[in-house]
Amino acid sequence: MKSLKLILTILIAAIAVVGLVLYILILTGKSTGNGMIVAGEILVGVTALIAIFFGIKNLATNPEALKKSIISIAVLAIIVILSYVSASDTLRQVGDISIDAGTSKWVGAGIYMFYFLAAIAILAMIGFGIKKSLNR
Repeated sequence: MKSLKLILTILIAAIAVVGLVLYILILTGKSTGNGMIVAGEILVGVTALIAIFFGIKNLATNPEALKKSIISIAVLAIIVILSYVSASDTLRQVGDISIDAGTSKWVGAGIYMFYFLAAIAILAMIGFGIKKSLNR
């Protein structure tokens, strides 16, 4: 465990040094910042891969969490399907921009998903508030 901590500390220090060098290059005008953007994109990608790996590892080692995750994903999929079916696919004209039927359908689905999830959140807060006040 100590060796992993040492390796991670060295890795963090190396990333910090690279960031500092890229920052100084930008300040001195020798770089336009593209290197910093690429380094940021790489770090975001590596961080996402690590998060996904440990999330999947946790699900594989904890069957109860896997069951809850599958149920949550199924509920979200049902909400997405209901939102998509509810959305209109009419053509829209917004100023000089013409929005096609597919884009209009997905935007409407996103708006309906927001409404569904907001309603669920509000009802959950009210329900838990009532439950908490009844338990006192």
